[in-house]
Amino acid sequence: MSLDPRAAGRAARPRRSRGNYSGMLVLSLPTLIGSGALVVDLSTQKVVRTQLQAVADISAMAGTDLLDGTPEGVEAARAAALRAALRNEVNGAPISLVTDNLQIGAWDSQEGRLDTDALVEEMDSIQVAADLDDVPATLASLVFDRDRLSVRGASTGFNPPDDAASSVGCYLPIAIPSCLFDHYTVEQLNAVTLVVNPAGRDNMGWGRVGASPSSSFLRDQLWNCEQDGIIEVGDEVGLQNGVVSSALSEVKSAIAASLTRWDTEAWGPQPARMSGSALSAAEYGHTLEGAIIVFDGGEDYCDDGGGPFNGYEPLVGFAWAVVYDVRTSGGASQKNMKMKIDTFVDRAVGLRGGGGVFAGVTYDNPPVLIR
Repeated sequence: MSLDPRAAGRAARPRRSRGNYSGMLVLSLPTLIGSGALVVDLSTQKVVRTQLQAVADISAMAGTDLLDGTPEGVEAARAAALRAALRNEVNGAPISLVTDNLQIGAWDSQEGRLDTDALVEEMDSIQVAADLDDVPATLASLVFDRDRLSVRGASTGFNPPDDAASSVGCYLPIAIPSCLFDHYTVEQLNAVTLVVNPAGRDNMGWGRVGASPSSSFLRDQLWNCEQDGIIEVGDEVGLQNGVVSSALSEVKSAIAASLTRWDTEAWGPQPARMSGSALSAAEYGHTLEGAIIVFDGGEDYCDDGGGPFNGYEPLVGFAWAVVYDVRTSGGASQKNMKMKIDTFVDRAVGLRGGGGVFAGVTYDNPPVLIR
């Protein structure tokens, strides 16, 4: 009798018990459940961490911009950061920051850390740590005996220092040479009185970006300082320092109508009125203030005779001017106005940073995040 070799082969192989498969499944089931639980809980942890990080970012940014070098600024920044955190939910519930989770100090870029012992005037950063230690675990607690997860989000908000403005949208039609800043210290420049159409270095003139400053332009610009639009470093400035009687009359009217006053505390006593001043005793003390043009015309504008304010020169920055007296009567040499530069206080009226002159007109750099 012949045998089918395929049948013989089948007969020779032992049969596996179904119990082996069942035993392997029983042994691997906890591992499978644990792996699935780990995936679920890691996903939950990732979502909560993303939410906490967002809270830390928002909280740090909300307070950092208020740090202004004063104790009041520090407290305002702390309160703003705490309020911002409370307005946001994490894992379905509001989060409240405790004192230890919010630190204010000066950012040390070399060490890469926050110096909380810095002087108040140097404090420029807020560090926020948003923690949750009780995020419920789901299936993982059944296998790994861990029913709570700890999650953290951390962020540092840094408030960069103000930058010299490189562009403005509003300016008084007055220009001064940049060489003044080479010949005077900041303290001296705040004490110098600049006049139009003088002999000597302490002079100023009329200025307009892109065109010669006509009398009609000067009158209009004094009341609508935005009519030329945005002006910026690199623009060409048309100059003139001749007597423009109609413009001086507008300066007088603008000073009289102004709401700003001479700051005795910052600048000391106001100089006596010019003989023949167009301002009355009641009007004297009002000031016309705003950003003016600083141009680069070389040292000729600061030599003993003063440079001629004509032609075009490049705009290199802006200064904050305080026009406080004007005379509109008499001969050409008597018609004049007086002005001082104030660099004691930064006016963040710039539209961009990167200007070449720090003279009271600045750009307020926005806060940035450091993680």
